[in-house]
Amino acid sequence: MAVLSGTDESGAPALYDIPDTELSKYKLNLKPMTDEVRDRLFPGKDKPSKDDAQGVVPAGAATSEVQGYAAICWYYLEDGYGNWVYWEDYC
Repeated sequence: MAVLSGTDESGAPALYDIPDTELSKYKLNLKPMTDEVRDRLFPGKDKPSKDDAQGVVPAGAATSEVQGYAAICWYYLEDGYGNWVYWEDYC
């Protein structure tokens, strides 16, 4: 089972327990950030930092539990400390 965080219908923080067999239905459109996307999201900035990110999660591993977030399209960089630093943007 994967435990995902989010908000419930009233806007309060909530956790959801999703069976592994259902998890693939909710996979996000995650892809590495290209120079083109970086230039669009961060004009004039050579390298975005963790402080620029909309969120930070530990980089995934086969043995990791899953923590999920709702999004449209995600771009990520590995920050050198075992975290995925990510941004969301319209695809």
